Amino acid sequence: VGVEKPDGTFAYGARGEFATGALPGILATMRSAASGRSSQDLIVADYQIKRSEGRQQRIVIMDALGYAVWSYAPSVQNPLAAVRVQPGGNIIYQLRNCCIIEITPLGEVVNEIAAGRTHHDFLPLEDGRTLYIDNYDFASGDSANGGNAERTVWVDAVNALDPATGDSERVWDPMDFWNIRDPAQWGTRRPSKADWLHANSVSESPDGGYMISLRNIDQVASLSADFKTVRWRLGGPDSDFDFPDPSDRFTAQHTASELPNGNVLVFDNRAKLPEEEGGGSYSRALELRLDFKNKTAVKAWEFSPEPRMHSHLVSSAYRLPNGNTLVNFGMSADRAAIPIAIIEADARGREVFRLETIDPPLAESALVGPRRYRAYPGPKSILGETMLRAPKRR
Repeated sequence: VGVEKPDGTFAYGARGEFATGALPGILATMRSAASGRSSQDLIVADYQIKRSEGRQQRIVIMDALGYAVWSYAPSVQNPLAAVRVQPGGNIIYQLRNCCIIEITPLGEVVNEIAAGRTHHDFLPLEDGRTLYIDNYDFASGDSANGGNAERTVWVDAVNALDPATGDSERVWDPMDFWNIRDPAQWGTRRPSKADWLHANSVSESPDGGYMISLRNIDQVASLSADFKTVRWRLGGPDSDFDFPDPSDRFTAQHTASELPNGNVLVFDNRAKLPEEEGGGSYSRALELRLDFKNKTAVKAWEFSPEPRMHSHLVSSAYRLPNGNTLVNFGMSADRAAIPIAIIEADARGREVFRLETIDPPLAESALVGPRRYRAYPGPKSILGETMLRAPKRR
C-alpha cells in the first residue's frame, strides 16, 4: 500500500505478496508471448474460440506488457463484436444479432442498450444517443446478380437509440444512395450468402460527420453529420478517388476512420487481390492521403509485420494519441496453428510492442480458432487504481 506525498514521491506502508488463482475459461489454455512495452496503460480486446461444443469467448483488458488483468465472459454465445469503455469506467459490449449490453467493471449488468440484429459496431455519442449497425431483409434483391429473384438480401443500416425514450430511429439507409438492383453496386466480391454491403464499422470524423466501412464492396464512405449526404466514396464501385498505384487499394477492410490530418486509416485485410495489386497473401494497416483536387488516393503510411501475417477476416487498426498505431491481426489464415497478434507500430513502421497468442490444445486438434475481433487503446485504470511501479516482465 502506498500514499503519494506532496513532493510526488510515495510513502509505503504495509507490504505483502499474494498469488492469484488460475486464469478463467479459455484464458487458461491460451499461450502468449510478448516483446516490448505498449505505450498504453491498458489494452481492451476480446478473445474467442469456436470449439465443437460451442463458442467460448471473453472480453479481456491487458496491461502494457500483455498480461490479462481483467476479463468477463458474456452469458450469451453470439459472437462478440465491438467493445467500448465509457469515461466513467463501465464497459459496453456488442453481441452479433443479439444485443448491446452495459456492465460495471465488477460484471454487474447495468443496461441493455439495444437488441435485435445489431452487429459489428456501435458508437456512443456525446448527446447520449448510441449509433449502431443493424440489418433488415429485402426481398428480390439478388436478381441483379442472376440469382433467385425472391432471395432475401441483408441490408445494413445505421440506427440511433435515444436512452431517454428508448426509441430507435433509422438515421442512414444505404438503399437511399446505392442501387441494390445494379450488379455494379455489388462490387466484385459476389458473396455466396445474401450479405450485400456488410457494414463493419462506423466512426466519427473530426468535422462531426461519420465514416462507414462497407467490406463486401471494398469501400469506405464519408457521411454528413445529418446522414443525409454521402460526401465521397473511396474504393469499390463508383469511387470518387483513383489509385495511381494499384497496390494502394484495400479490400475487405475493417475499422475505417478519418484522422485529424484528413487521411483515412483502415485495416486492409487484402482478400482475393490480383497479383498485379500485390496479391492477397498478407494484411496491413494502411493510411491513405486523399487529394480532393486531383481525386486521387495514395499511401501515406502502412504497417505489415515481418514475417507477414494474413488476417482475411476481423482485425483492427487504431491511431493512438502519441502517433503510434495499435494493430490487431485477429485471425490467421491457418486459423489454428499460427498465432494471432496485437502489435503497436510507430510512425516509421517500427514495432514497439507485440503480443502473440495461440491456443496449443486447439492447434493440436486442428479446430477453428482462435480469433480476436478488435483491440482498442484502453483507459488509465479499471477501478480507479494507481500503478505505483511499472509492471516487469516475468
